[in-house]
Amino acid sequence: MWSNFRLHFSALLRQGGTDEDYILNPDYERRKRELENVANALTDEVNTYWSQNPDLRVEPDIAVIAETPPKGQTVLRRELKLRIRDNRHSLTLPFSEHSAGFQWFFSFLAAFSEYEMEDPPVVILLDEPAVGLHAKAQDDFLRFIEERLTKRCQVIYTTHSPFMVQPGKLERVRLVEDRGKVEGSVISSDVLSRDRDTLFPLQGALGYDLVQHLFVHENNLVVEGTSDYAYIKMISDFLAAKGRPSLDPKWSIVPVGGADLIPTFVALLGNHLKVTVLVDSRKEGHQKLERMSKEGYLKRQRIILVGEILGRRSGDIEDLFEEGEYLDLYNKAFGKSLQPTEVVGNDPIVARIARHENVDRFDHGRPADVILRDRDSILSKLSNGTFERFERLFDCINKTLGM
Repeated sequence: MWSNFRLHFSALLRQGGTDEDYILNPDYERRKRELENVANALTDEVNTYWSQNPDLRVEPDIAVIAETPPKGQTVLRRELKLRIRDNRHSLTLPFSEHSAGFQWFFSFLAAFSEYEMEDPPVVILLDEPAVGLHAKAQDDFLRFIEERLTKRCQVIYTTHSPFMVQPGKLERVRLVEDRGKVEGSVISSDVLSRDRDTLFPLQGALGYDLVQHLFVHENNLVVEGTSDYAYIKMISDFLAAKGRPSLDPKWSIVPVGGADLIPTFVALLGNHLKVTVLVDSRKEGHQKLERMSKEGYLKRQRIILVGEILGRRSGDIEDLFEEGEYLDLYNKAFGKSLQPTEVVGNDPIVARIARHENVDRFDHGRPADVILRDRDSILSKLSNGTFERFERLFDCINKTLGM
C-alpha cells in the first residue's frame, strides 16, 4: 500500500504545482519554501473534502537516510515523509498511523485528482469504494466525485451502502439482481425489484432523505403515530376555519411510528431544531424523555402529556373525544356496535376497547381513517366538549414556541 501511496502522492504534488526536482533542491530555503507551498495546497485539498475535522494540516518533509551496504560505500537516500498535524488535539501523526478511512480517502484524492486533466478523458470503475468511511465521509467522497471527477470523467461504482445512493439523482441508479440459474444477474433501472436485499440500499437512502426533509422546519411537533397526526391536523384546520383556537401554522407535525422511537428522534435532531413532544400519559412510555429532560437535552415544558390536558393521570389522544363520539368512529371503522356502557373502567378508551374485545391492541389508525374519508360531515357533528379539549391541547403546544 505504501509504495502505491508514494506514486499517488507524486501525482498530488503535481496537483500542487510542483515535482520532485523542486522539493529535492539542495538549497535548504528554496526546498523549505517549496514544501510549505505544497503543504498549503495539500491541506486545502484535504479540508475541502474531509469535513469531519477541519483542523488537519498536511505536512510533507524530506528525510535523509544513510544506508551502508555490506563492504560498500555509505549512500544518502532522500525519502518523502508525510505527517498530519491535528490542531484540534495539538499533535502530529505519521500518515500510516491515521485511521484506515482517512488513509483511503487521502490516497484516493492523491491518485484520482490527476484524472481531472487526463486527455482523453477516462472511465473510472470503482468496486465498493468508501466502505471504511462513515456516512458523512461517504457524502464528502460523493461530493468530490460530483464536483471534480465528473467534469471530465465518467465514474461508475458499485455499492451496498445507502449513503452512497443520491436520492436526488435516482435516474443514475442501476440495480444488480441475481435471479438464479436461468436468468442470471440482471442489471436494471426498474425499482420494482423482487429481491428485498437488492432494494435495501435504495430504500435506506430514501428513508434517510425523507427523515432529513421531515425536519426542515424550525418548530417540530413530534407525535407517536399517524393517527395522532390525523386528529391534530384535521381538527386544527377545522377549528381555524371557524376562527377558533388552533395549532399555530409554524408547527410541522412529525409522526415517528411509536412512543419508543421518540427519544431516538429527539436525541438525533433535538440539538439542532426546536422540538416539542406529545406523548400519551403512561409513565413507562416517557421515562427516557424525562431522563433527557433532566440531562438538558429537552426542556421539560416541551414534553406534553395528554393526561395533563385531561387533568388525570393517564390518557391517550383518543380520550380528547367524547367517549361516545370516539366509539362511533371505532364502530364505523371495524363494523362494530359498542356502547359506552360496555367499555367500563377509568383507563384510556383504547385500553378499555381492547379489553372488551379480548385483544392486546387494535389498529388505532383505522378510526382516524374514518374522519379522513368523511372529514366535514364527521367534524361538524363533534361536540363542543371535544373541541374544547383539543383547543386546550393546541394552546399548551403553542406556548412552547417561544421556549
